[in-house]
This record gives sequence, structure tokens and C-alpha cells, in this order.
Amino acid sequence: MSNPVYCFQNHRFSVDSHELSLHQNLMTCVIVGRQRPVIVSDNHDWISAQFVSVKPGVPHRVTVPDGGAEIVYLDGVQMAAGRSAFTKLPPEWRALPDAFDAKDHAALSAFRDLLNADNSPPDPDIMKIVHELYADPFTRMSQSDLADALGLERTQALRHFKATTGQTFRRFKIWAAIVAATRSAHQGAQIGLVGIETGFADAAHLARTASSVFGVTPTAGLSGLAGIVTLPSIPPLPLSE
Repeated sequence: MSNPVYCFQNHRFSVDSHELSLHQNLMTCVIVGRQRPVIVSDNHDWISAQFVSVKPGVPHRVTVPDGGAEIVYLDGVQMAAGRSAFTKLPPEWRALPDAFDAKDHAALSAFRDLLNADNSPPDPDIMKIVHELYADPFTRMSQSDLADALGLERTQALRHFKATTGQTFRRFKIWAAIVAATRSAHQGAQIGLVGIETGFADAAHLARTASSVFGVTPTAGLSGLAGIVTLPSIPPLPLSE
């Protein structure tokens, strides 16, 4: 039997016209305006384009125009250090949402490669931990648990995790939890209960996190969220008979 292959995920949030306040993405983001350009800005600069990439950790605002947009997060993609905070992308990125519809993992992988400055294979031990965080965001995995799983000293383990994923261990856990909470709430679960189930202290904690990561509160965000789709970066292995 083949060993399981773990990989990063990709998430497509289909949103209606909306104003997203100042926030910081935890993952590399690509915004595709469905009919009209989106506006991405910070306190010093702005860009209007139909296809825009946004680096993680950059405070910015987004104006989603009438017609809506597809906001795509590419977990684990590490953009070059010298790349601008937000950048206009060429027309070929129009097909990114279609790759989700078609479940075209090869196309998604190709899009990821266009932005990824590090295409070396990730450490399988790190990816197993990433898989566990995706599968159960409520897991109270500590820094000591991470170090034990990797067989490294705690500081070394944290550095290795960030080098592999592009994000700190703490922030990756927050990301996995907020995506899971958004998905459950969009499917009809009660927001307060969803927050607790995914590891947040209460509904207020979930609301603060959503505002800082997405630029919108859960209630307002869900009202403008038409759909959310998550696909792994590689197709799942077929079940053995």
C-alpha cells in the first residue's frame, strides 16, 4: 500500500459586491473580478485590476465591485521577497476559478508555480502536521508537540515549519481554524458554536479573527459569501480495493 501524500490546500471564496476593511491575509491571495476590476489599497498605494495577487502579511483593503469576485487563497505558496505587496496579474489568471469548477489539480498546480518562489518538495513530516491541522482545527497541538513530531528542538521546529509553509505555526493554526469555521457557518451552522468547535474562545474571538484576516465580520461576510470551495494541490489517491 502506498504511503499517503499530504499537500497544501487551495480555497476559493465567491463573494458579492463588498467593502473589505483593512486586514492581513495569512496566505498568498489572488483576487479575480468576475466582470469588473477590483481595487486593492493600503495607506500609501492602490491598484485597480481584474486580476490581482496580494502577499500575506500586508495590511490592505479591497473593494469588490458589482458582479462580485473570486478570492482565492493558495496555502503554502511563498512569493519572492522582492515582489510588490499587491500586483496586477495577466489575463491568463481568468481561468483560475475554472480550475476549481473542473477540479483540475494540474491547472491549480501550474497557477501556484507561477507565484511560488520555492518549488522544492516540502518536508513530508511538516506536511503530515499540516494535514492534521486541516483535518481537525480543534486539535490543541502545542509547540512542544510540533517539536516532538519533528524530532527537533522547539525553536528549530518552529523555524522549519515556517520555512516549509511560509507561515508561523501559530498563524497556520489560526488559518486552518478560520477556514473551517467559515465553511461550517456557510453550510448553516450557528456562528458561536462553530467558533468553539474550531478552537476559538467564543463568538467575539471568532469575529475579531475574521475581521483581521478577511476584513469583515462573520455576519457581514456570510451575507456576501456565495460559496466556498477547497481543493488540495494534488488529486487524492484512489482508494485501494
